[in-house]
Amino acid sequence: PIAKEAKRKIDIIIDKCGPSPKGVGIQNLRECIIQTKWKYDVAAEDKQITYRAIIINMIERYFYTICFAMYALEFGPLGYPKTFNTWIKENEDLHTMVQDGKDKLEWSRHVDPAMLEKLKEMMMDPNYKENIPSLIRTMYEFAFQTYSDLPKGPIKNNSMKKLCAQTMWEILPQEIANRINKK
Repeated sequence: PIAKEAKRKIDIIIDKCGPSPKGVGIQNLRECIIQTKWKYDVAAEDKQITYRAIIINMIERYFYTICFAMYALEFGPLGYPKTFNTWIKENEDLHTMVQDGKDKLEWSRHVDPAMLEKLKEMMMDPNYKENIPSLIRTMYEFAFQTYSDLPKGPIKNNSMKKLCAQTMWEILPQEIANRINKK
């Protein structure tokens, strides 16, 4: 119960620190995590390493800020008889929780396997050349569905294009893929 209250209070403070009109224009940590994850999704592999480190750092900051709020709720009324550092060391499970949580983060989008199978079937059809317009439309619908949570803009467009390219490469018949590789 104290953790939920601490998170609620911290979220109010984070919102007030966010950009106008909601906040005073400093930084909304939760929104930064989301926006950096969007950048991670469309970045080249070498840049993804940096974005991953930034995201993990921001999540850790958010977690420890909530922990500090828990500490403040518990010991503030008592005049802070122990330091936050002492309190966090006494609650080793919190440190373990953040370390274990890092390994559970999902770094890639899960695509709809049924839609992917439908695209493969369309591509394997002997008349696939006649189905190209329908195949492309279905592929963009697939990408749009996968990234439906992103707002309109360049990050969504790049994410969708990257997914379409990866999907096309995945569903290409082997003989066509070999011809493309030779060129």
